[in-house]
Amino acid sequence: MGQEQPIWKYAFTCVMVTISTLGFGRMSYGILMPFMKEDLALTYEQAGVLGTATSVGYLGLVLFAGIMAARWGSKRLVVIGTLLVAAGLFYLSFVQSFLSCMLGMILLGIGTAFTYTPLVNIVVGWFPKQRGMMIGFLVSGLGLGTLISSALIPFFTDWFSLNGWRYLWVVYGALSLLSALTAHLVLHDPPVPARKNMEERESLFQEVYLHKRVLLVALIYGLIGFAYLIPQSFLFSFMLESHITRYAAGQIMAFGGLLSIFSGPLWGTISDRIGRKKSLLITLFIGAISMAIPIVFPVNAGFIASQLLWGITVVGMLSLIQALSTEQIHPSYAPIALGYVTVYFASGQLLGPGLGGWMIDHVGGIPSSFMLCSLLLLLAFGLSTQLHKQAAAEQLVLQKEHHTTDG
Repeated sequence: MGQEQPIWKYAFTCVMVTISTLGFGRMSYGILMPFMKEDLALTYEQAGVLGTATSVGYLGLVLFAGIMAARWGSKRLVVIGTLLVAAGLFYLSFVQSFLSCMLGMILLGIGTAFTYTPLVNIVVGWFPKQRGMMIGFLVSGLGLGTLISSALIPFFTDWFSLNGWRYLWVVYGALSLLSALTAHLVLHDPPVPARKNMEERESLFQEVYLHKRVLLVALIYGLIGFAYLIPQSFLFSFMLESHITRYAAGQIMAFGGLLSIFSGPLWGTISDRIGRKKSLLITLFIGAISMAIPIVFPVNAGFIASQLLWGITVVGMLSLIQALSTEQIHPSYAPIALGYVTVYFASGQLLGPGLGGWMIDHVGGIPSSFMLCSLLLLLAFGLSTQLHKQAAAEQLVLQKEHHTTDG
């Protein structure tokens, strides 16, 4: 039945939705932040807290997204979530204070929580054999959203001076309304898989929440979440402070965004050949190096090299870890595992921008936050090496149990 669905229409629609929710709703704030900070007289610490506020809204609702999707349908939740993001984007064009900004950022987080996991459920339900490719397309919305934001901001800030950021939020909101309409017209809920009996609730804890490899993947995903919003929140400001022109900084950000569009499908294809665990190790190591480069070389070439390496790996990390989360356990638990590890990811996002902003104000400026990002990715790299060992240990136990049963 899944093959009867128009896969290219689903891919296009899902990219539109993720551009609106992940791109405009989550990633564009870091690009607009320097202009909002100046216009609204915010500190870096306050700017970081605003980035964290989005994660608060996300974390508060993502636990319930699966339950609500099961009750109302994934499609309905995707449309509602995208509309909430659009409302938050429009609202941010009128804010006048730190507190009013925080309300808008929380609304963006709530809308994103309603949207992304149900969207994954839709594409995995209809296209299980193309799971990696479709998840790669979903996450590529991150890169496309960053590309569009980076490309537009120099023109809007030149045309409208300091108020240009307000007009950009309006543009993002209008495009998000279009995404919600497209999702309503194109998407359909997939067939509902057979549910486990209620008596097997204990089994759910054993098979998912307390499963050693699922927990390990969740911790790795949490560290990635902790790290990945830091450069998005502060890289543009870092370049401006390093005397890179506003136009050049926007172009460098756009360059990274352009590369990240292809990162998910690229690393999905590579992981099909060499394995997801090896691919994850490679992306984490390259990502850690990319964050260290501008600390040592805060010049034009250093920022370009950093965005080159970051752009080709960051979305790959996310798509690989999402695919890994669904492959550690029985397929019937895969959507639950994805939602579970996403809580760790959201918790990491909750800490990242706020701690990064605090370090900028009190420790060592913007370079200190980039060092934190690099160290977090190296720690995730170290934990990822344990995935092989854990899988091998579990396989050995299963072999021993098999031999005992045969005996």
